[in-house]
Formats: sequence, C-alpha cells, structure tokens
Amino acid sequence: MTSTDKVRSTLGSRRGRGDEKLYARAMPQEVKITESYSVTQDISQNPSMELDGEGTGRIEMKIPYDGRDYLTRQAADDVHRRIAMRSDIGERKAIVGHMLLTDHAKTDLRNTVRPHNQIGVIPLAVPVTSADGRLKLTADRLACVIGYDYQPDAPQIYPIELDIKLYDLDTLTSDLYEVETFTKLGKTKPSEVIEKLRQEASFSSELLLIIEVTISLPVKKDYSHLTPIVKRMSVDWPTITSLRTTRLSVSDRLSDPEDQEFRPVPVRYNPVKSRLEWEDISFFQSSGSEDDGDVGVRSYRSGTMGLNIGHPGELFREEKLAVNAEVEIPGYLLSGLEALLFDATGGKQAKQPELVTRLHIRTDLYPADVFARRIFSPYQQFVFDDIIPDEMRITDIVTVLRNSRFEVYDRWPATGDKDDSSTPRWLLMARRSQGPDDLQLLVAVEGRRDVMDREQIMADSMVKLSGNKESGQLRISVLGMLPRDHKELTREMNALQQALRDRFRFQQTSRR
Repeated sequence: MTSTDKVRSTLGSRRGRGDEKLYARAMPQEVKITESYSVTQDISQNPSMELDGEGTGRIEMKIPYDGRDYLTRQAADDVHRRIAMRSDIGERKAIVGHMLLTDHAKTDLRNTVRPHNQIGVIPLAVPVTSADGRLKLTADRLACVIGYDYQPDAPQIYPIELDIKLYDLDTLTSDLYEVETFTKLGKTKPSEVIEKLRQEASFSSELLLIIEVTISLPVKKDYSHLTPIVKRMSVDWPTITSLRTTRLSVSDRLSDPEDQEFRPVPVRYNPVKSRLEWEDISFFQSSGSEDDGDVGVRSYRSGTMGLNIGHPGELFREEKLAVNAEVEIPGYLLSGLEALLFDATGGKQAKQPELVTRLHIRTDLYPADVFARRIFSPYQQFVFDDIIPDEMRITDIVTVLRNSRFEVYDRWPATGDKDDSSTPRWLLMARRSQGPDDLQLLVAVEGRRDVMDREQIMADSMVKLSGNKESGQLRISVLGMLPRDHKELTREMNALQQALRDRFRFQQTSRR
C-alpha cells in the first residue's frame, strides 16, 4: 500500500464512521521543516569541542485566506456546506491535509504523533469559523500559520568543525610553500625563486587568519546531492577597524594547494555586534563512506578563507577571539526525518515540505596560544670565493645536509639563460623531523664562473710561466622553517654554514 493509499484509507474510514470534522481542499503557501544544531569549540593548548544542547526542530506551514490560490473558493464552499448542516455556531477548524512523517525514530515525534503503519501522521487544521463569526475565508487579509515544535536526538558525531590558523606574516613562510608548489608545476622558474630570495626579508605588520569549515553528515544511501552553504561567517573584533587594510580571499574549489584559485570577497564591519562579517561561502564534498547498512557519512569542506588583517594591534591584547559560522543545508534533515504532504482527499500536494538543517558553531581562539606555535622562517646567505660551480659542489651540499640527518627530497637545475653557462643555478629542498615538527630548508645556489690570468715561476729553472686558470664563486641562500623553536632553527642553519665552509676549504682554487 502506498503512502497515498494509507492516507485515503485513514480518511475514508473516518467518514464511514460519521466523522464530524470539517474537511477543506486547500493548499499551503509555505511548508518548511527546520532543524538547528549548535556546537562550541575551543582552540587552545587544551582544545575541546561539545554540542550546545541537543538541537531543535520545527514544522511550520502558512495558509493564506486568499480565496484563490491557497484557501480557494472550492475550499470555502466545502466549509460552508458542512457548517450549513449544523445549527450550532462557534469556533471550528477544518482539516486541509495531513503530513506523513517517516524515519522519525531519532526525534521525540515518535512519541507525540499518531502512528499509522509505522508512519507518523499530523493532521493540518486551520480555523474556519470564530465565536463571533467574523473570520472571512476569502478576504485575503489573514493567514493561518501552523507550527509544531519537536526535539531531535543529539547527533552521534559533531556535525560541524572549524579549522583556524593564525599566521604572523613577519616571516618568509609563505615563500617556502610557494616555491615548493609552483616550481613543481613549472609555473615558477627556480631562477626566479633565487632572485626572490636575494631580496631582503620585508617586515610586515599583517596577520593572516586562515579559516575552513568542515561538516560531517550521516546520509542515507543514494540520497540526493547536497549543496550546503556558509550563510554567514563572523569574527569578533575588539574595536572599529579600517576595511581598507582588511582583505578577504576565498578559494573557489577544493583541491591541492597549488591548484587553488582565490577570489576577493566583500567583508563588512558590524558596529552593533563588534565583529567582521561575510557570507555565502560554498562547500565541496571531500569524502564519502558507506557504513552501518544504508547510512553513510559525507564530509564537506568549505573553500579556504584567508583574512588579511592590516592593523592587528588591538588583537594582540585580546585574550580570546570568537569565530562564528552559520551553515545551511537545504533538502536535508540531520535527524533523518522525511515528510510528505497530502490534501484533505488524500492526494499528494503540489507543495511539498522544504527541508533545511542549520548548523552553528562558535569557536574561541586564543591568540597567545597560537602565536606561541607560530612558524619561524629565518633567512641566511653564504658566499664562497674561489669555488668552481658545478654538479660536484651540489653533491657536496647534499652530502652535508644528509650528514645532518636531512632528507633532500627535491632538486632542480635552474640556469638563468640557456646560452649562459657562466651563471649556473640550482635549487634544493630538505626536511628532517625535529621533535613533533618538521624542520625544512630551501637552499638556492648561484654560481659564477671566472677565468683568471695566472703567472707561476718555476723554482728550479726560474722560468716564468703564464696562463689562464678557471675559478668562480658560490652564493648560497638558505630559508628555514620550524614552528615554535627559532633558536634551534638558527643553530642548525649556522651549523650548515660551518660544515659547508669546512668542506669547501679544500675545493678553493687558490689552494691548488
């Protein structure tokens, strides 16, 4: 038996018993079922996350007394004919339809709605007469709003989470990531990277706040495609800020970092709530799994949001920074509840319930804890004279790095001009474990070949010999990266410089 048959069977049996209720063939203007869940998160040295309550649910419908599209003339005639059969006058309601609820086991509706063959049934009743007889069904001035509140069970997983990183841009950390990704793709020549490293490190007062929203949703097998969206993001701000120095960029798709494309997004300051706000950030499905029979978990990640803060002075004095995200998932209820709407005759309504799940998360970020884990990126440059630049010297550098327990995992030749072999260039990347972190080095090598005039007097014959001698110079630029411990990183880079000097001492042409 179909759902429609079940409704008609229920309604028909009532009429067979002389049901005294009124029935009217009306249709709703709006039908919406909304579930809301809230999570609190703490990002600090002792991170935590918990649900803020069990969540709420609401079923709401709106039926205007318009006499045309919704509570039609036909529905008004249904009511008038039924009332004419009764002599008493008073407040009456008419059943305009029924809502069938399935998969409501994870809500308290399982205890409150009338069950019918494992399906919950909610009758939809609208007032059609009042005690004073003033209710006009076709006046197009009133509307009936029917609301049912229910309680969904607490979800078994945290449905939403924020990943927040705060960077101090007074480092060259971004250069290291840029080199690794862009050089691999061939988008940036290693020679251009070397030129960039030759420039002095520029000191900036900017902060970069990186935010990503992740949601995990239990979804039935073969459920339709979901399109969640971040309706609003906000960051509490301690004082009125200049938006001219605050910029927001968002990636347009989920991909590897080197493939991401960023676009500017408007950001505004809300002086009433003292916070920065932006909205409408898309999600991308990052993974999906099938487990527990017909139910699996789909994970979605928002585009990466990068908030550049030009004047963060007030932020450094704040103990706590609150970041809020509000997410909507249309066409889906986290509890698994599904609904169908039928009219008074048991026919399926054209207007079916709109399902929406709303997720809210408040994340408290402690800037002092974040800055304690910030990444340090010192920069050094070594110059070695009387060294002929060739592949053997690069092998020497690799050997020194490996003797210091580094893994050299990338190496590129980078000659500036194809026809200019006098200025060879190379680029190396190395990494080793440093406690729980990775210590990374980017080593850029520039060579210059020279030809020197040479005169030598033989001691025995006192004969003066003239000729040419090949020589050159190596300029080595090193960019390091290590979270928290800048002293260890500086110590390691100094040790690298000394080891290279010891090794190259025997390669200097002046010694030969």
